[in-house]
Amino acid sequence: MNFDDWTADMATGTATHASGFTIRIEGNPKDPSEVYPGKFPEGMSFVDQARLLRSGLEFLAKAGGSAPKSWQSSPVQDAKTEAIKAREELAKRFADRPDKPQRSVLSLKKNS
Repeated sequence: MNFDDWTADMATGTATHASGFTIRIEGNPKDPSEVYPGKFPEGMSFVDQARLLRSGLEFLAKAGGSAPKSWQSSPVQDAKTEAIKAREELAKRFADRPDKPQRSVLSLKKNS
């Protein structure tokens, strides 16, 4: 079996092998967030199934190198990232404020 005989449809995030096996991914093709393998061909060993899946994911990653901008990030992910950055900045400003009260440090070490 030729494990390199794939065709990709980057618009839907799918790759189809000559044997009929398909893979659908979500997210960035080089680092997908979800992978949905189809039904493997009859009589294929587990080792060959793993090899077929891996070769399909590698093919999608290579094909995704020239993928449209929408593959790289989504507006929802960008909004979450901005919200997380804003919360981290607020927490940092609170933790680093100069008027923060000094509290004694609790230590379990015995003073000798």
